[in-house]
Amino acid sequence: MPSLRIVTEATGEPITVDDLKLHLGLDSTFGSMDNWFNSNITAARKEAENRIGRAVMPQTFKLFLDNFSTSILLPVAPLSTASGDVVITFLDSVSGDSTTLGSSVYRVDSDSEPGRIILDYEQEWPEVYPVRNAVQVQFVAGYKLNTAVTPATNTCPEAIKTWLKMRVASLYENREAFNVRGVQSQPGQFVDGLLDSYKLFEVDP
Repeated sequence: MPSLRIVTEATGEPITVDDLKLHLGLDSTFGSMDNWFNSNITAARKEAENRIGRAVMPQTFKLFLDNFSTSILLPVAPLSTASGDVVITFLDSVSGDSTTLGSSVYRVDSDSEPGRIILDYEQEWPEVYPVRNAVQVQFVAGYKLNTAVTPATNTCPEAIKTWLKMRVASLYENREAFNVRGVQSQPGQFVDGLLDSYKLFEVDP
C-alpha cells in the first residue's frame, strides 16, 4: 500500500490572529492570548485538512510506492502547477541507486482532483529494484499565495476560512470547559457543512 509523508510543513496560515479577533469582536490590541490563537489556528487548519483531504496551505509531500503503475494518484489537493514541484525518484533495477526520472516520461494531470501522474505517449516506466518504497514521488499541494495583490492573500476558499474562524472561536469561548470537562459546544451541522463541498474523494486511477 502507498504511504504518504509531509516533507515540508506549511509556513503560514490562511487566517491571521487579527482576522480571528475581528470575528470574535475583540480589540486588535488585545494581545495576551496571541500565542494561544496562533497555535489553535494551526491545530484547526490541520483538522480541516484531515477532514477534507486537502492542503489548506502549500506543503511538500512524498508518496512512497513499491513500483510504478499506469496512473499514480497524488492523494492531496490542490496539486501545484509550478514547474519542478513534482519530482519522481526510483531505485535502479540493476544498481539499486536512487535515480531521478526524466519529466519527459510522464505527464502531471493537475486538472483532476486528486491529481495524477500519467505515463506519456510511447513511454515506458523503468524497471525498479524489488524492494519496498522503490518509487518516491515528491509533490507540492495547497492553496497558493496570490502575490498579485498587496498584501499577498491566500487563495484558500472563504468557506474554509470561515470554518477555521468558527472552530477556533468555539475553542476560545469554551476554553474553560475544554480544560476541565472537554469541549461542550462545538460548531454544529451548518458550520461543518462549510467543508462538505471541498472534501476530496478517492477515485479509481
